[in-house]
Amino acid sequence: MIGFSDSKQSEIEGSDLLCDGVLRPLRGGGLTATVQVGPGGRVVIPVEMREAMGLNQGDSVVMSLDDGELNVVSLAASIRGLQAMAEKYFPGDRSLADELIAERRKEAARE
Repeated sequence: MIGFSDSKQSEIEGSDLLCDGVLRPLRGGGLTATVQVGPGGRVVIPVEMREAMGLNQGDSVVMSLDDGELNVVSLAASIRGLQAMAEKYFPGDRSLADELIAERRKEAARE
């Protein structure tokens, strides 16, 4: 099992964060940890997970709930996923913005 770093562990033990302080590896290479929901519904993401996700204080995340399972994804990772999905339908050498502008100009010229 992987534990929190010593400095973070002592910080956690001295705070109101209710967490077992142990990250557990998953078969697919991910991590799992047990945390408790705190006041106001707050859940603290362990530092190792935030670092692995590239999250810093103030960053946005995308949350989704599917069949009782909550998923938290960094905004940057969510955007990369959407871009990869869109690339299947719109090759990288094609600018949809340029096409839209050209279309609007044609419509304006007709009026």
